[in-house]
Amino acid sequence: MTLYNNTPIQVFYSITSADSGDCGTIDPSQTADWPSYDNQSNVGVAFEPNSGTGFSVTIPESKPGMAVTIGIYLE
Repeated sequence: MTLYNNTPIQVFYSITSADSGDCGTIDPSQTADWPSYDNQSNVGVAFEPNSGTGFSVTIPESKPGMAVTIGIYLE
């Protein structure tokens, strides 16, 4: 699973699954690659921009090569 940060700010992410969890930050226009979550079901990914406002996405089933792209647009 690859997470993309298509925003102009650094974001914090957290990943949860039945077996494990990970977290970190992604700089603007960069990625975080987590192949250990390929082929898992019910993987949760949450993103939080520096402003403190967050949201989450649940991925019902992940597969090799699957990409999760989230965009946060600031005005």
